[in-house]
Amino acid sequence: MALDIPLVPLSLVTVAVESCFYGVYLVLAITSIALLLSRKARSKYIGSIYLSPMFIGAIGLFLSITAHWILTIDRSFLAFIYFENGTFPLGFYGDLSQLTETVRTGFLMAAPAVGDALIIHRLWIVWGRNKYVIIFPLFTLAGLTACGAGITYQFTQYKPGQDVFSSKAGRWITSNAVFTFSTNLYSTALIAWRLWSQTRAIEACRGTRSRSLRSVLAIIIESAALYTAWGIFFFAAYQSRSNLQFIVVDCWPTITGISCMLIHVRVGLGWAQNGSKSSMGTSPPTPSQLQFAVSITREVDTTMGDYRLDDVNERGKEGTV
Repeated sequence: MALDIPLVPLSLVTVAVESCFYGVYLVLAITSIALLLSRKARSKYIGSIYLSPMFIGAIGLFLSITAHWILTIDRSFLAFIYFENGTFPLGFYGDLSQLTETVRTGFLMAAPAVGDALIIHRLWIVWGRNKYVIIFPLFTLAGLTACGAGITYQFTQYKPGQDVFSSKAGRWITSNAVFTFSTNLYSTALIAWRLWSQTRAIEACRGTRSRSLRSVLAIIIESAALYTAWGIFFFAAYQSRSNLQFIVVDCWPTITGISCMLIHVRVGLGWAQNGSKSSMGTSPPTPSQLQFAVSITREVDTTMGDYRLDDVNERGKEGTV
């Protein structure tokens, strides 16, 4: 039997929980952007950081997540103060066709789409700009975008008292969860396999453990695990027809932002680079081994915001084993 939780108390809990998650995300986002800008300022390579996919994606995430959080706070004021003088909050929260709820749903759908686009871009970079490897996730991203538009539209057609679980929006919501889960599982698995295989190749050449790529691999897997676990949590709550799904889905944008920014911040703080320096050892590698190792290390590091990949790829092709 589904867990029956009253909608109004659940909405108040949502305000508190989403605000906590938003605070965590905000700290990570500001740190990530600051590290990205400071690193570019120290780089001798020319390129506009403001036109890079990573910077645009970070700003897109920030705008969508912040707008969703603001509307969550605004709806609490509307429900308990302004809607019928605050005497009928259940009627306000139960009407999903409210303009603020429709707009908030649009931002909710935008955040996972931007997050999935960032992981697809990361997959494309790690695989040396191989366009074939991103065909499947591009289709799932298109499906996610279509589902997001469909959910937003269906909410505008919602009638008070209608069961959201059996409404037309329900099919869109289920498909939306499946698409984003498929994108992240596929992309993370291929990124992890690529980094793992490159780590083994570097260790075979140098005869030492490459802590740099192992650190990056751990960071990506941990962040993907957070996002995937939250997606499974939502899917289970929704399929069980529990009102708990409302709090889970409302916190989804901030979880998306946290999982993305964790990667940027932890790598930006120099974990990968420090590991690379300490793992080189005292015995100097041969020129071919050094060229191969640097090529891979820089390529992985570029996925987190370094825009030297074009030069590295051109030089790295000659040293690939």
